[in-house]
Amino acid sequence: MIDFWLLITLLLVAGLSFLWWPVFMRRRQSTMVSRQQLNVQAFETQVADLESDLQAGRIDDEQFSALKIELERNLLGDVKQAGDLCVHAEQGKRPSVKASGLTAMLLSAVLIAGVFGFYLSLGSSDTLQKMASQQALVHKLSELSAEERLAVLEQEADKNPEQVDIWYALANIYFQQNRLEKTQYAYDQLLALVGEDPVLLAEYAQILFFMNGNKVSTDVTTIAERALAVDPRNLSALGLMGISAFESGNYSKAIAAWQTALSVAPDAQGAEALEMGIERARKLMAETPQAEGGAQLIVSVSLDEALLAQTKPDQVVFVLARATSGPKMPLAAHRIRVKDLPATVILNDDMAMRPELKLSSGDEVEVLTRVSMSGQPIAQAGDLQGQFRSVNVNSEQGLIELVIDHIIE
Repeated sequence: MIDFWLLITLLLVAGLSFLWWPVFMRRRQSTMVSRQQLNVQAFETQVADLESDLQAGRIDDEQFSALKIELERNLLGDVKQAGDLCVHAEQGKRPSVKASGLTAMLLSAVLIAGVFGFYLSLGSSDTLQKMASQQALVHKLSELSAEERLAVLEQEADKNPEQVDIWYALANIYFQQNRLEKTQYAYDQLLALVGEDPVLLAEYAQILFFMNGNKVSTDVTTIAERALAVDPRNLSALGLMGISAFESGNYSKAIAAWQTALSVAPDAQGAEALEMGIERARKLMAETPQAEGGAQLIVSVSLDEALLAQTKPDQVVFVLARATSGPKMPLAAHRIRVKDLPATVILNDDMAMRPELKLSSGDEVEVLTRVSMSGQPIAQAGDLQGQFRSVNVNSEQGLIELVIDHIIE
């Protein structure tokens, strides 16, 4: 705190010196010029007296010339001591000492106000005191053992419960010590102070997941959904939502969540585990029993990054299968949104538009997906589309991968 005010004082003194030094120098020069003017006036008076004496006959021409030369020598000596007379001529072009002083006073007021404003921007003296206290606390903690550090942080949290950094440090220590209930309490305090922070929410959901024996509970999904509502690309929340969907048998939703996580950070730690989870979910989807006489297609839908800028998150994406010949009425159709991509969906007989036109009623179908700019199912110019032209619905199918990669002309 003392160092801060010492720095402010030094800066203020330096600034004021810079402003007022030219004024003092100009005043000194003005004084020098005034003396020069007096010397010239005295010279002119003495010369006038000599001329009067010459006219009155008190001195002759030779004496007049000698005395005038002596006066001129004295004048030149005085000018040399006081400074060159040309300074007087230049001084008349500069601002007056009075004007310069007024300018310096105004600039000094601005400087002082600026320093005061800088102080206010940092906060009141209480805020500065807190900053100093935090620095002292960090230095103190660095010299303590883990147990002593925890005790100091807990005492600090009791005295200043509004300090976010203290609660976050406590949460990390509690988690490292596997004290999950204490960790949960610390996150409760953090969220009460910070609000709907997606990172904190996702970490909180993970703590609840661990507390529940590495199983997803309603509380876990609720907190994870809150995190995704703020940041739809939060990796931890996406991972938890994928686990939740997988455990409930909603494999397509699990795949969609994990694929989104991979698209956000393909090289992140745990990416390999996500890929294994996706493959496992796809295998289980393929093994899911179908209704008697029914058919299903497992379709992975993604959007080419080159077209991403032309879409909006809430635009409708249609995924459908239709016969390669005959009526173009979809045999199965599903609707999602751009914000759900990448996604994996299942097309089956339950998604038929008409009872007599079902997926199992055809042999060869084409599978396509389309981002509808108008929101209508009928294709229009400007819509974005991806297409897989020929699939035999009666033979065993693996994953059909569709990429929305072109614009309908």
